[in-house]
Amino acid sequence: MKNYILSSIILGSIIVAFNVEAFPKLPKVPGIPEIPKVPGMPGIPGLSEETEEKSSTDPAAAAEKLESEMRAVLFDIAQAEALIKEAYGDKTGAEKAKIRAENINKGAGIKDVIEETMSSAEETAKLASENKELGDEAKKNLTKAIPPYLKAVYRTSQLSGPMKDFADEAKSALSEVKTNPMKLRKLQKSLSTGMAIAKNGPGLIKGLVSNGKDLVTSAKSQGVEVDDSDISGAI
Repeated sequence: MKNYILSSIILGSIIVAFNVEAFPKLPKVPGIPEIPKVPGMPGIPGLSEETEEKSSTDPAAAAEKLESEMRAVLFDIAQAEALIKEAYGDKTGAEKAKIRAENINKGAGIKDVIEETMSSAEETAKLASENKELGDEAKKNLTKAIPPYLKAVYRTSQLSGPMKDFADEAKSALSEVKTNPMKLRKLQKSLSTGMAIAKNGPGLIKGLVSNGKDLVTSAKSQGVEVDDSDISGAI
């Protein structure tokens, strides 16, 4: 009889131990201490000190968000540049800017778009530095195009922090799977676009700010009104 009772107690303990995860998580009650974890025994959810820690960051999702934001500002820059180049008489450059905006919406490679944007910004600054006499229509176009251009430059500069944060997160995530070649390749592929932005973004920001200053200086010398509030923070 005693052996039967002892066996029943042991069996019951085993069943409880294996089904403890099915217990509902109970809220913490102020003033009542948590039940400490017993070595060798699983804790009771909601009562023990044992907690499940999950990563609060997702590098792949961060990469998608960073790409989406970068594409949005590069699209706005391309549209504004088309008007600016038209104002300076560069019809070919204006057409290229329009095509670039279309390609951004179609999903063109972000690295290529960044490089094209940098090259186009340099060409725009060069056009502005020539100080050609501008007609009234050209001045109106510049007055209309410069504010959204500078706002897009400012928004691009605001991606500096997220780019650095993403690079740090990606480095940490890649380090965690470096011993698993299959997972490493898969993760590298999902983060490739984000890494391209983090690598080329700082140079893009520097170039846009520098060329933006040249553009504003030249436009003002031609009598184009540029609101100081549009300049503030952008260049």
